[in-house]
Amino acid sequence: MDSLIRLLEVINKTLTRIAGYFATALLFGMLGVVIVHVFYRYILNDSFGWTEELSRTMMVWMAFLYFPTAHRYGMNVSLDIFVSAIQDHPIMRYVGLAIELAVFVMLCGAIWLGYGLMSRASSSFTLSLQLPLSYVYAIMPVGFSLVALVSFERLLRLIGNIVHPGRYRVNVFGSSTGAGS
Repeated sequence: MDSLIRLLEVINKTLTRIAGYFATALLFGMLGVVIVHVFYRYILNDSFGWTEELSRTMMVWMAFLYFPTAHRYGMNVSLDIFVSAIQDHPIMRYVGLAIELAVFVMLCGAIWLGYGLMSRASSSFTLSLQLPLSYVYAIMPVGFSLVALVSFERLLRLIGNIVHPGRYRVNVFGSSTGAGS
């Protein structure tokens, strides 16, 4: 199990780093598109029809590409009152495992649904850019797959912590509970 966790850790670190670079590039690209849009609309009293659509698509892609990093380091929403009450309790290992298992199952369903949506949208096009909608929706199965890989690593770490308490670092309930993996 140790070697599988280490392998997944290397794969996930690499993939989340690459996804983060692409997401950062999209952020700066989106910033440029919005600046051009504002300049043309409010300074030149002219506007492009494609800038809003492109910036919205870039923002969605950026969010899906940052999602694996956020999940990897436990930067998720948590109820701090609940977390602080069970933070040091042994039950936390089981609660964290149950939550992560539910997340993993939902991610697998989201991959399947995202792929179906992408396939059905292949004959439709965006209004302004005339891109196939399947290009826009392709980020759903890609992003959910990246998060599912991270979730699988977290599941293995949580199972390992039940067998060997404290052996694997995993941030179960967000930043309030300590270091991430």
